[in-house]
Amino acid sequence: MEKKGDLFNQLAIISDLVERCNLVSVSSTIVFELNRAEFEKVYTLVTRKTKMSGGMPKDTFNIQIGEVNILFNMNNA
Repeated sequence: MEKKGDLFNQLAIISDLVERCNLVSVSSTIVFELNRAEFEKVYTLVTRKTKMSGGMPKDTFNIQIGEVNILFNMNNA
């Protein structure tokens, strides 16, 4: 299946859906395990969209959209 659309907009839609789930939770976290190339690509995209600054993280970073925490991990396997 072809992947289309802006990643940041897609994450916002997913976050909105998670917030609207018919359940009561203490917190909501989505974890993505990425290879090095994808991790760097996503980090670059997120820093451009959010105006975050700083160097490339070693192996993890997170963003929060609404009440949902989105965690990106680099899988070194």
